Amino acid sequence: MIEHDALRDRSVNEFDSIKAILIDPQMKSVARIDISKDARLSKYFGEKPRVAMKFPKGDVLFAGVQERAEAFTIGGSRPIPGSGLIVGRRIGPGERGPAHVRLADVVTMVRWTTVDAPPKPPATVRAIVIDPEQGLIEELLIAAHRLALLSLLGGEIGSYIRVPGNDHVLSPVPSPETPWCWRKDDLTFSSRSVIVGHDSGTDHFADVVTSVENLRTSVQFQAPGESCWMSYADRKAQGDQKPAA
Repeated sequence: MIEHDALRDRSVNEFDSIKAILIDPQMKSVARIDISKDARLSKYFGEKPRVAMKFPKGDVLFAGVQERAEAFTIGGSRPIPGSGLIVGRRIGPGERGPAHVRLADVVTMVRWTTVDAPPKPPATVRAIVIDPEQGLIEELLIAAHRLALLSLLGGEIGSYIRVPGNDHVLSPVPSPETPWCWRKDDLTFSSRSVIVGHDSGTDHFADVVTSVENLRTSVQFQAPGESCWMSYADRKAQGDQKPAA
């Protein structure tokens, strides 16, 4: 969204400014404004804008790249989310000329509309860490991005398996060493793993569906070189035992 205060602050005298046309779907207004002829347009949009349309006399309509609900169409175009700014063609390095299109023509071409902005990803999600070597099955609140998973796994994600409830079990790249293993039902994992939910509609991470209580009663662990499996309770009791003096 273009900051109107920024536009006012950068409105300078007539020798350093150019005429531009601001299209604001939130305020439903189309207005001619003065902007600095050598200002970076990213300062007005808060991001590097994109070219949304070009006009016959060299004028260019710039728009932001962030998805917003308020939008407009111009001359039968596709909906353009957020504000738009029409400026003239480039007249030198970093400089734009004034817009030549008439304000009245732009007013007649603009129609207000809305678009379905994609939902924002959650900031955090609930995940479950299973570490067979430590005998650990714990729920954690993690940042909802890939780097958080890499940190928990201690390396790159090697594989993931989708399980009932649309949870995903992620494991690191396999180690050449024979590690502790854990299993649930007919699935066996040979490393520390993270279970996190997945929103199929948005492809974002989501809160894990399965519960810690369910996993603690159904997961089994196996030590390196052993053939027997032990329950979570037995593994925890083994880990809690103090070494003999």
